[in-house]
Amino acid sequence: MPLQPRAKSKATQENDSRILEAGIAEAHTVGLDRIALRAVVRRCNLTSGALYGRYEDADDFIASVWSERLRSPLLDFMSGAMGAMLGIEGAPTIATIAATVANPPKHLAIGLEALIVGRRNDVLGEEVRDDFATWCEKWGLDTKTDPAVRTLNVVALSTVLGAAVYGFAEPKLTDWNLVLAIMSAAIRETPDTAVTKAPIIGDELPNVEVSPGTGEPLRDALITATANVIGRAGYERATVSRIGRRAKLTGGAVYTRYDSKDDLIIDTLDTLLSGAVVGTSELTVHGVTAGDLGESVGKIYTLGVAPTRRPWRQFRLETYAAARTRKEPRAALRRIHAAGIVRYHDMLDGRSKMNDDMIRLVARGGQSIPLGLSLVESYETDLHDLNFHPFSSTLISLLRVASAGN
Repeated sequence: MPLQPRAKSKATQENDSRILEAGIAEAHTVGLDRIALRAVVRRCNLTSGALYGRYEDADDFIASVWSERLRSPLLDFMSGAMGAMLGIEGAPTIATIAATVANPPKHLAIGLEALIVGRRNDVLGEEVRDDFATWCEKWGLDTKTDPAVRTLNVVALSTVLGAAVYGFAEPKLTDWNLVLAIMSAAIRETPDTAVTKAPIIGDELPNVEVSPGTGEPLRDALITATANVIGRAGYERATVSRIGRRAKLTGGAVYTRYDSKDDLIIDTLDTLLSGAVVGTSELTVHGVTAGDLGESVGKIYTLGVAPTRRPWRQFRLETYAAARTRKEPRAALRRIHAAGIVRYHDMLDGRSKMNDDMIRLVARGGQSIPLGLSLVESYETDLHDLNFHPFSSTLISLLRVASAGN
């Protein structure tokens, strides 16, 4: 006969709840990677024994916060968002989902951060991976689903998750209602055609990897090492000594080029994110000049899940996770966003048959959707085999029609 766990007393249950809610409050303020059990103890006004009797360490604690407080709100929101994007009867409206993305409640914001952290934190990841995989199977994002259907489902989820993660750097944007609406319309109007292989990224972008290219060997080595360390360990756990080892330099060598770790990280962020924007710009310009912007957008989506870019994508996700609670990466990302919108105007103005307002929305989607693709690709395999071209061609057609009507 299996052992039955002893029922918890009312006081124990109340303390459990106080501890978990204190964990939510702490995570919302400092981020999951900076949670310390002693800080949670102070918030809930209990003895340290109350926590250490329940949890082995901070990782064990945040895994419990996920399963007890974050999982259901996040997965419920994602289900509602998928219903809205796919036009399922009874689902929330696009406007409702967009408003939530622009100003998420703290449980949802931390849940999204947990998806980023869970791909590299083994303890949290054991919970997140299983839960996310089960949810993806339910909503047709796994490899068992017909590739054409799977592609559209991946686009739907990536659009919403990307907007939410983008909001870590720029909260309360009003653009998401229109971005989600046009993406939803394109998803539902994409013809059900036979799926062919994804277009190959060719001569228009020969180097799909993101590299510094500053012309300074020491700076390039440190930037590359910083991106790799942050992608593997997270923004908070990237130490100067670890970066130095990765670059095959001493920790002291870092300070011959940078005054502080923060200066190095911000330079890495500015250099690599700006460089990646330039790379995808080449695809966009190629599409404009070749007369098939839809194909280029499809290739940009393919680039967003290319295996060779995974280390870069992990670094980028980590910078957005850090931006939720840290002002330095938030400010850097905002600079990059602003420069990116200017670049979109330069590329598309007068040649794409889109007006200024539509170009701004294209820029928002172009900046945010790759974040969502990166997050989905962290858990779901073989996304690089999907053909995004039928969807992207439909999207570009709708954008031009909408632009002409304004």
